Amino acid sequence: MHELNQHKIAALLPQRRAQSNKGSYGSVAAAAGSLAYRGAAALCVEGALRTGAGLVYLASVEPVIQLVLTRTPECCALPCRTDADGGILAADAAAVRQRFTEKPAVLLAGPGLGPSAARILNALLTADAKWKAAVLDADALNALAAGELGQFPLLPTNTVLTPHPGEAARLLGCSVAQIQTDRPAAAQELAERYGCVAVLKGSGTLIAAPGREMLHNPTGNPGLARGGSGDVLAGMLAALLAQGLAPFDAAACAVWLHGAAADRCAARTSQLTMLPHDILTDLADVVKDLTGR
Repeated sequence: MHELNQHKIAALLPQRRAQSNKGSYGSVAAAAGSLAYRGAAALCVEGALRTGAGLVYLASVEPVIQLVLTRTPECCALPCRTDADGGILAADAAAVRQRFTEKPAVLLAGPGLGPSAARILNALLTADAKWKAAVLDADALNALAAGELGQFPLLPTNTVLTPHPGEAARLLGCSVAQIQTDRPAAAQELAERYGCVAVLKGSGTLIAAPGREMLHNPTGNPGLARGGSGDVLAGMLAALLAQGLAPFDAAACAVWLHGAAADRCAARTSQLTMLPHDILTDLADVVKDLTGR
């Protein structure tokens, strides 16, 4: 197992070129939020914007769109109708998929989708989908674990799963205690079973992929143990994928940066009082320390 460090992350981070434009840094299409879970969309969108994606689109229901645009007017809105469960109407999710057929984006799906998640994912992940990559988090993972995406789900080639221990237990059909007893084995089994990069969150987050040496992340602290932290991470990861990093490298960068920003945030405020959106303020200083830019 290899431990991540700042030198490795500095070498992997994408650079901003003088001769470039928003199209140079890729697009993220986030399917996130519902009437009951609005903040998750705001957090993942801001995570993606703050980590350098050229364009970030949010497909969600109108009240979520309103909240997100108030916080981050840089986001592009893809308003969707509301289904009976307060989530995105599946037909509108299908229209979102078709929008990105000719100019593929990175799909970020799951945060705050609620009980509509399976219907939304089945509309987004079809045989003709052209996603550049995908980050599946939160409710998307629950739908995958429940078998609601089919026995052989159509996951894009460059997919990253980002489960916490509870979600990992559901994905592997075991208990949380079993996950935590042997976290490296659980992370590797996730990667092998689903054929993608697996980020097993928690104290000492692990990054696994088939045929790759596992990575261990030393950054982060218990101040991250609150709802919304994973939404920020998912957005950061999607942005790095959009900028062309390979899934394993994007996961490594996102996890290390997320934890390092949380450590700086805890020092500035406290582990008890810090909130997930606070770490995005500290992310800027972490990146400047790494790159000088």
